[in-house]
Amino acid sequence: MNTLAQHNAVLNNAEEDTNLLCIAAVFGAAGVRGAVRLKVFTTDIKSISDFGPVTLFARGSKDARKIKVKFLHNVKGGVAVKLEGVDDRDQAEALKGAKLYIERDILPKIEEKEDFYFEDLVGLIVKDQLGQIFGEVDGVFNFGAGDIIEVKFNLEKVKRMYPFSNEIVPEVNIDEGYIVIDRYAFGDNLIDENTETHKEKG
Repeated sequence: MNTLAQHNAVLNNAEEDTNLLCIAAVFGAAGVRGAVRLKVFTTDIKSISDFGPVTLFARGSKDARKIKVKFLHNVKGGVAVKLEGVDDRDQAEALKGAKLYIERDILPKIEEKEDFYFEDLVGLIVKDQLGQIFGEVDGVFNFGAGDIIEVKFNLEKVKRMYPFSNEIVPEVNIDEGYIVIDRYAFGDNLIDENTETHKEKG
């Protein structure tokens, strides 16, 4: 499975701009000098400083502003960064829930047909190893222990995260709009679910 994971970013449709990719979200303040804690949606979390100025949307707002980001250090659950123009803890706390975006155009062009950016997976249907559709891709993340794909189930109001590995995700078909997750390999209790279904019908 070929992925350009170093540029793993999550597409967020809230701002209705398909050229913007969400690379991070603010989840709190860090210290008293205006630093913020970010959950970063990239495999290389230190790369947050490498994209140049980013576009920031405050939570619940469609008004954007361009700011510079300086990486400081790792924190539990993400990184601490200094955002341009944020100089005290109150300002940092007020940004909780804000999201940082980059323009897709600045990413390298994909050369190989088998390659893709993780944001291209969001919204694809999800089939199990038997070809049955059971959900859609809701997001792809990396929290430091490997890539994770989040699936929103169709028939249940639940989401589940699966390791994004060749064993668990043996097929990705961007052109036809689906991925395959081997739920047996993951350990989903499908046998018990089927047994219960038969009992109810019987």
